[in-house]
Amino acid sequence: MSTTERKSKTRQDILDAAREIFYREDYIGANVDEIAAAAKISKGAVYRYFANKAALYVSVLGEDSQHFFAGADRRVAKTKDLHTADRIRKLWSDYVEHWIQNPDAFRIFWAIDNEAVIGELPKELTDRIAQNWKRSLEITQAVLDEGIRRGELIPIDTWQAAQAFWTLATALIDHDNIRGRRQIRGGAFREVYDFSIELLLRGMLADPSQSTLPASPLSQVESASTDE
Repeated sequence: MSTTERKSKTRQDILDAAREIFYREDYIGANVDEIAAAAKISKGAVYRYFANKAALYVSVLGEDSQHFFAGADRRVAKTKDLHTADRIRKLWSDYVEHWIQNPDAFRIFWAIDNEAVIGELPKELTDRIAQNWKRSLEITQAVLDEGIRRGELIPIDTWQAAQAFWTLATALIDHDNIRGRRQIRGGAFREVYDFSIELLLRGMLADPSQSTLPASPLSQVESASTDE
């Protein structure tokens, strides 16, 4: 095994050990000594690979979401023959399903926003994570741009629209992690999530009939009265 291969294996051993301990103990309860012991290396060796516990924590979370972002281009390419509305629905359905299936990975948003609590993160690490998230927005923007060229969407600022989808989706997922907000929300999470994405999409469609927003009970009553 070459030196490069040995270093890569050691780094991965640290990440694997840290993942198990962080997910069991969370950030505050996790101990670098325990992580080092689980990885069968010294504590000093851990710090040769990661600047501090915060950097190790975010690296674990970032690695766990990397596979989702890495496959985003491939997944969206498979939808190229669909209407833009269906492409957006699929793209943002994939996004929420990733976080539903990997709930612990969502802690990365908390970690990035709370350096004052967990410690300063290396800039190259936060830059790399930010680039992954930005790439996700650029994929959405490209789908929206194509939708405008097809005449399926109205002319809009697609970068702002992509950020609107991301902000909405992330906020809804974040709210679902808090019991009080779940009680206020009422209804199943995916029902509320899909409705919210569809409501935002509805404002961009050139043909409103492409929207799948359900009619309100009041509208149904008024329609029945008109028929009579």
